[in-house]
Order: sequence, then structure tokens, then C-alpha cells
Amino acid sequence: MQENFIIYNEEYVLIKDILGALKKDTKSEIVFITDTEGHCIASTGDLEDTYLNSISSLIAGSISAVNSIAQMLKIEKFASVLTESEEKSLYVSLINERTMLIIIFDKDANLGLVRFRVKTATKDLSDVFVTINEKLKTDVFKGDASPFEGVSDEDIDEIFGD
Repeated sequence: MQENFIIYNEEYVLIKDILGALKKDTKSEIVFITDTEGHCIASTGDLEDTYLNSISSLIAGSISAVNSIAQMLKIEKFASVLTESEEKSLYVSLINERTMLIIIFDKDANLGLVRFRVKTATKDLSDVFVTINEKLKTDVFKGDASPFEGVSDEDIDEIFGD
């Protein structure tokens, strides 16, 4: 199991802006990022959180299965997967080893445009995640230091009125 994601507010705003622009530029229904364990990290569009979390988990599992097939074929991994139906399509693109971008669009969308925009957005999102990782390496709370250092039980009791 991997560590939980830590995303700083500044980078979260950048991520949401990238997702929003991608949704608009491709005229898609929903765009979201999930991790390889199936946790939705950020999204834009209209889909209930319960469905989004379920879809995230299912996509994470299916991408894991697809990449197992890739290894059998002596391919390191597939960078993207497209699934189409008569009404909607689902396009999954790996951002890095831990995150993936998912876009759901209808039959009227131009697939070439979707692929082009996803490629650009994936690069932009990868850069944001690199920035987050760099910040985490220099984070003052890293290592043995605790964010609660210097806070006594009495301080906590005073805050909560006990």
C-alpha cells in the first residue's frame, strides 16, 4: 500500500484549472484524476462522488490488468487505454507511475482532439506532481519532526474546552 497523497492548495488549484480547461476544450462530460489504488484525487464535471469513487476503483483495477497483459507482451506498460461504446467513450492516460487521467466524452467529440488535448494536459499534470514531490522533500514536517511538537495536552484541552 502506498502513502496517502499530500497536495498543497496551490498545486490543487493548478490541477483543477488543467482539468477544467481539458473538459472545456474537449467538450467532455467529466475529467478526473485517480491514483493506482482507485482513489479519486480531483475531478471536474457532473458525477456523484459515490459513482466517481466506484469508477475510480474499477478503472485502477482494469489498468492494472491491462498492464499485466503489457508485461506478458514484453511491453513495459500501456500509456493510454481507450474504451468506446455507441454513446460514450472512456480515455485513460497515465500521468506518472502513481496517477492517471480519465476523461469521459460522448460520441460527438473528436477523438483526435481529445488525444491531443489529453497529451498536453498529461504533461502539465506531470509537472505539477513533480512540483508537489519536490515540496514534500523539503517539507519541515518530514522525518522525525511532528507538526504537534510543542503542543501539550493542556493546549489541546484548552482548544476543545475539556
